[in-house]
Amino acid sequence: MSQPGTSQPNEPAGAERKLFLGGFLLALFITLVVCALELAGGMPAWPGLVRYTVALLALSLAASSPFFDSQKRGLLSWESAALVLTVLILLTAFLTGPEFNIMLAPLLVGFAQRYQDLGRFVKLGLAGFGLGVIEFLVFNWLGFKSVSGSAGINLLALAALTFSLANYLQHYYKRYQTLEDEAATKASEMEVAHEIQTSLMPPTTYTSGNWALAARSLPARNVGGDFYEYVFHPSLEDTISGVAIGDVAGKGIPAALQMAVVRTLFRVEARRRIFPSETLYSVNMALQAERSFGMVTMCYAMIDLTTNTLHLANAGHNYPLLLTENGLKEIGLPGLPLGIDDSIEYEEEKIRIEPGNSVVFYTDGVPEAMDREGNLFTFERFRTCIENHQHLKADDMVAALLEDIATFTQGAPQSDDITVLVLQFQPQAGKINQTDQLEEHYNFI
Repeated sequence: MSQPGTSQPNEPAGAERKLFLGGFLLALFITLVVCALELAGGMPAWPGLVRYTVALLALSLAASSPFFDSQKRGLLSWESAALVLTVLILLTAFLTGPEFNIMLAPLLVGFAQRYQDLGRFVKLGLAGFGLGVIEFLVFNWLGFKSVSGSAGINLLALAALTFSLANYLQHYYKRYQTLEDEAATKASEMEVAHEIQTSLMPPTTYTSGNWALAARSLPARNVGGDFYEYVFHPSLEDTISGVAIGDVAGKGIPAALQMAVVRTLFRVEARRRIFPSETLYSVNMALQAERSFGMVTMCYAMIDLTTNTLHLANAGHNYPLLLTENGLKEIGLPGLPLGIDDSIEYEEEKIRIEPGNSVVFYTDGVPEAMDREGNLFTFERFRTCIENHQHLKADDMVAALLEDIATFTQGAPQSDDITVLVLQFQPQAGKINQTDQLEEHYNFI
């Protein structure tokens, strides 16, 4: 890790070349314009072409601070670059004309760039002063006459333009590198968060006695606020006694953090409480202590394994759907979301589940899924899809429903988290009858 105030020795070597290339392209453009003006005035263009190209090439090289920064090791050292530029410009001056005032400009700009504490105006002022001195002294000392009385001013303008471009390119490149590094770090962190959240979710498929469960949660971002939970029987190992689904308002990291809190509270209260209505009431009371907590919807269904009956309570969540041989029925259970009011009491309903019946739980990201034109998937379309897949097993039904949604959206960006959970009663021959074992645990029903 580098110390503050020092340059990074491992800065990409391509940065120097990009700065140099940017300045040279601008130099070439200005050179072509100057040559065109000279041709229009009846003057030969090739001396101007060589003169201005070499001069502005020198300016581009000088304005690329890595060449003149003692803290960096560019393609050339400061002294070597100054010597090379001087020789090139002297040779060009003898070939194309006596404009020695181009010699000092790159050296002055490079000198000013080396000392970063000077302001831009001071740097350009030094360059302009040096140009004036060189034009006055050297021209008179060598007996040359300036082709243009404003040559120093013209070159100063070119130096200022190239210098500004180099500074902009350097600042843009550093800013781009910073943003790119931050984006890569954030993407890596979000990927880790996604893996952690996924690993904490219950399995996507589970079989418990005559009950089959399947669920999938697709966050709109790497992490989301949707969740589902399996509640295991307190006395019987690996036996599911309830399922829950929830949706925390919002998306991304904030929703994921709040979701983790709600899941923890629910797990604790589901082990302590008997009825779903009592469990939701206790979770709601616990959330009241966190005034900054957002709204949470949740539906909890407890399974009475002795009578194959569901005890359901709902806290503002989408109504679960009961799929039977006679069609699809919505289990309407009113209730306000968790975290709104500490005086809420939740209603509870019993639903008898027959062999082959399925109960579908989902979050609002399903009917609100949109295609590229902004059309909603809708609840009606979701109902139709469920009815079309009613003979599938739980895991196949979940996969088919998500495939229907994906086909509809056609790759459009996901606007909200999507979660689907299917609970299916599938009595099978040879299953051990646990009624006698369970009666003592359910005598409170």
